[in-house]
Amino acid sequence: MGNILRRVFLRPRRVVIWGSLLCVVGIAAAGAPAEPTASAARYIVSFTAGTSAADQAADIAAAGATDVSAIPALHMHAVDATDGAVTALTASADVVRVEADVVRDVQALPSDPEYPNQWALPRIGWDQAHDSVVPIGSATVAVLDTGVDASHPDLAGQLVPGTSILDASDGATDPNGHGTWMAGIVDAATDNGVGVAGVGYAGVRVMPVTVLGADGTGQDSDIISGVIYAADHGADVILMSFSNPGYSDALQSAIDYAWSKGAVVVAATGNDGSSVPTFPAGDRGVVGVSSTDFNDALDLSSNYGADTFLAAPGVGIETTATGGGYATISGTSAAAAEVAGAAALVKASSFAATNGVVVGRLARNADPAGTPDQTGNGRLNVARSISDLSTDPIVPAGSPPSGGGGPYVGPYVVAAPNVAVTFPTAIAYTSSAFNAGNATPAGDIAGTVNYDNGSSARSTGVSIKRSSDNLFWNGSSFSSASEVFNTATCTGSGCTSNGSATWTYAFNAPADGDYTVRARSTDSGGSTTSSSVAFTIDSTNPTTASVDTPANGANSTTFTLQRPDS
Repeated sequence: MGNILRRVFLRPRRVVIWGSLLCVVGIAAAGAPAEPTASAARYIVSFTAGTSAADQAADIAAAGATDVSAIPALHMHAVDATDGAVTALTASADVVRVEADVVRDVQALPSDPEYPNQWALPRIGWDQAHDSVVPIGSATVAVLDTGVDASHPDLAGQLVPGTSILDASDGATDPNGHGTWMAGIVDAATDNGVGVAGVGYAGVRVMPVTVLGADGTGQDSDIISGVIYAADHGADVILMSFSNPGYSDALQSAIDYAWSKGAVVVAATGNDGSSVPTFPAGDRGVVGVSSTDFNDALDLSSNYGADTFLAAPGVGIETTATGGGYATISGTSAAAAEVAGAAALVKASSFAATNGVVVGRLARNADPAGTPDQTGNGRLNVARSISDLSTDPIVPAGSPPSGGGGPYVGPYVVAAPNVAVTFPTAIAYTSSAFNAGNATPAGDIAGTVNYDNGSSARSTGVSIKRSSDNLFWNGSSFSSASEVFNTATCTGSGCTSNGSATWTYAFNAPADGDYTVRARSTDSGGSTTSSSVAFTIDSTNPTTASVDTPANGANSTTFTLQRPDS
């Protein structure tokens, strides 16, 4: 079958914010779910790659459409057009497709302000990461939203220059509040004695890119321009906490462009309690995020399905609000912001990691929660993700029509560490041979250990049993009737992160006799593995044998040589 050039003709449509007004930070009230209604006749026209800018403008004018804005990197224009103009454009040989400039809406609702406990941070392992990992690099999260209130004291110093696609300003004001909520979850200043802590506690900055209006809705053409701007201005992560069930080839093209530029793209799945895919969460290359509750179950309002790649807590999340205050919000927007902050942390701590590697680390290290249909690869775990050194890339497949969901490489499965004893081995040693056997003055008992499970606390201990009386070494003598594991010294990157390491325990050769060494490694989850070896110390000098008979001239005799170690 030959290739088919598809031209899409869709009526424009608009969706409204679902939920009720809780008056924390003025967001327009909305009523019950409504059927999509026609917006102004706004369309996105995609031209073939070889069509010049002049020819594009000429085609738009000839069709009787009004050119609103251009997205040169993708050969696209947003136009206002009548049905006749759309028909004319669709028929043009220069045009690949004409599609509706879809309106997408924000996905979080406010709750009680000044919520006193950021319960979600320890749930995702943030406290463990904060206490043990200081990123040496940096990463930027482009928050494509309603703008960000740059004057908020908890966001001071946390922003990099951005833009407003709507009015060409710097995006540093927020007439709605939603963008400021997202910025606070991603990157509110940490350890500054003010307000709340952001997920990106070090090395992370926010780039405000305004693509949604004061009512919390925005056109695809503006969203696409925002994606291109973020990708072209060095964003490592792009956060889009809005959705619509309508698929757009134009939006998918923008996401493909951002992925090619190295950006991790994160989006909220929506708050309709539905399994119907939404976009951009369901687009190829996007980490679609659902919301979990206090019990690690899918929140009742959260969308789920093939567009869900990962989950994060999204209920009762405290964050910054416009005007210098704070709000507590719920929804997949909040969950997506947590994942965006985590992706930026991983990037900042491993600057050479590609977007696919970052996504792979997030997916493989997620905690079990719900089903794959509900949470994708599982619920976010920052501590394990930031400690992971794996380099296998993962590209989210997206939901139909781009893909079938996944790939599913999580959730994380606890694996016991591996430990081995390399010295001594199962042979007999003299005291001097034992003490020289590990190339150190005292010999040392030695071995290897490998942790592959992201454990944040790990240890290796060594027990030594004397076979003659079954007593164990307690660190100074063989006097313990119960087994004692003496702490070994660990050397190598695997002592604190995934990977291999070596360990030693200082131990001079004991008295002659038989002994058993057992090494045991333990991770923070309580999983243990052990390995043992039996050896002998025998420093007795051999007996010198002599022959008294036969005397010289005699024929023969029979005699026995007794070895001292037989």
